[in-house]
Amino acid sequence: MNDRLRSILHTAWNKPRHFFFWLTMIGLLGFIVIAVCMMAGQTSLLTTAGMHALVTVLAFAALGCILGVAVGIPCFILAWIPPVRRLLVWLLGRRWLALGCLITLVALFYAIEDWRGRHAWQSFKCEREAKGERFDWASLAPPPVPKEQNFFETPLWDDLHFVQTNGTTVWSDTNWSGHLIFSISGPQRENLPSTGSWLKAQHVDLVAWQEFYRGSNNLFAAEDPAQQAFRRRYGLDTASAPLPRPIPTRSPPTNYFAVAKQPQAPAADVLLALSRFNGNRQLLIAAAARPQARFWINYDAGFAAVLPHLWRLKGASQYLALHANAALKAGDRETALEDMKLLFRLMEAVRSEPIVISHLVRIAMLQIALQPVWEGLADRQWTEADLGVLENELGELDFMSDYHLGMRNERAMEVWLMDYLRKGGIQGLIGLNEITGQLFTPHGEFEQFLGKATFPLIPAGWFDQNKLTFCLIHEKYLLPLVDKDRRVVQPAAVRQSESIVGKQGWRPYDMFSRLLLLDMFSRMVPHGMTGAAEEFALGQAYADLARVACALERYRLANGRFPDMLDALAPKFIAKLPHDVINGQPLKYRRTDEGQFVLYSVGSNETDDGGAVSLNKEGKPNWHEGDWVWRYPAR
Repeated sequence: MNDRLRSILHTAWNKPRHFFFWLTMIGLLGFIVIAVCMMAGQTSLLTTAGMHALVTVLAFAALGCILGVAVGIPCFILAWIPPVRRLLVWLLGRRWLALGCLITLVALFYAIEDWRGRHAWQSFKCEREAKGERFDWASLAPPPVPKEQNFFETPLWDDLHFVQTNGTTVWSDTNWSGHLIFSISGPQRENLPSTGSWLKAQHVDLVAWQEFYRGSNNLFAAEDPAQQAFRRRYGLDTASAPLPRPIPTRSPPTNYFAVAKQPQAPAADVLLALSRFNGNRQLLIAAAARPQARFWINYDAGFAAVLPHLWRLKGASQYLALHANAALKAGDRETALEDMKLLFRLMEAVRSEPIVISHLVRIAMLQIALQPVWEGLADRQWTEADLGVLENELGELDFMSDYHLGMRNERAMEVWLMDYLRKGGIQGLIGLNEITGQLFTPHGEFEQFLGKATFPLIPAGWFDQNKLTFCLIHEKYLLPLVDKDRRVVQPAAVRQSESIVGKQGWRPYDMFSRLLLLDMFSRMVPHGMTGAAEEFALGQAYADLARVACALERYRLANGRFPDMLDALAPKFIAKLPHDVINGQPLKYRRTDEGQFVLYSVGSNETDDGGAVSLNKEGKPNWHEGDWVWRYPAR
């Protein structure tokens, strides 16, 4: 019996077909056992604190089983071919020598790849840093400012203080997200009236807003559990108000916004409703007097950095814009101008942040702020002095330079990410999944399990090579899209760069660049990283159109009509005429038969459409088609 067993083992150890058959069977059986344990939920027990080492060992065992099956099946098939079988017999007879050679080759491969990657990255980094470039994200952070001079170190932002360490954020006020500093809707977030659209030459409908504030949207039952949550969240008082119309409740409903007993003029009723936040508006005026601004972003946290102030800034912009529009309609031009100054101060407060999303929010805030600018120009309410203030504020906006600041930050963040993944392995990737909303793979439990073995096998040099790939893509295809000196963005170049970047493959040296630039940023940044250039161009075009519109109104106030050509504006009414950011040519302009004018950029399609605005299916302006236009309705 022992002789027979030894014979079987000798055959299985030395005969190629038998050896690779059993290698395949053992690998397959081991993989099935590990997979069954996974499906039975054993992984949740093994991934608890203190068990990571065991999980890693099992992950390597699973990977070894997969490799055994992957090698065993083709070798078993090839072993039936006599010449190949003889070669396999020779190798099995010298298996330890062959294994030693294989280990040596693998070690040599890792050594070479690590050296090549480190050398390529360090050479590139040193050369570019000598020219003034920076690749450390924390070094791009704006410098600290004295607390007493900081716009954000004021009561409106105190609840947003946090400390972020080791991926954990500890808030000074855990209910910060429930605080409303400014709001035009209150608890009601749906079916809001339109705030107007200067892009479509449409005024804000203050009558609709008056009805909104005087209607049941402004009411809730105090004893209803869901509404009690609203009370606590929004800090409502206990005073009740007469009902415009009865609604079924268990106690008298309460007004969120103040309402006059009898309807007033629409603008007056809207201002009365918005007076709920007058105290915070005064606090904002006081904060705006502080000369500097720096929010306490933890730049060392990379992708995990939290930016809670951005949504609050945008909400404040919506409030101030509606308040300014209502003040203009009520004839209170001084209050409206004060609101405009606050709007521009909010945009300025985050200008130094080297983060693309911060500047995209600023562009959105600018679009909101331009509605009252447009309303006052369309109704001819701004004075010469007011227009000078508005034009000066608009002239301070330089989204061309802001694009380069933001994109250099994104480049540094990608470099940070490679170091983060190299140190954190699959756990780092899982952590980024939680931070970015499942933008990264692997998503499944089993993929994460195998990743514990596969991630450590990635040569360190490949991470360095991916850093180099990121930086070269930025240098060749992203940063040149915006010429900040000539103040030009060419959509054709954007589309060409998008095509080139889109061809990134899954090679080891650029696998992460594809994952980030194509898969991740296409979801995090509208229209992807290349499309961000057109977003910034759009913001600059908005600011330039509004500046010229202010100069045109100053000319009309002085001469009783708009000029025949834009050249008549400089230098008396505007120091220098901005050009079209798309092609570097003069902005398009013509007077209309109604005594108005049409002012526009040729837009992303680089075609003069005669001042026509393209709309999408939802009736919103489609800035990829048509022109970017500033015009007024016929008087």
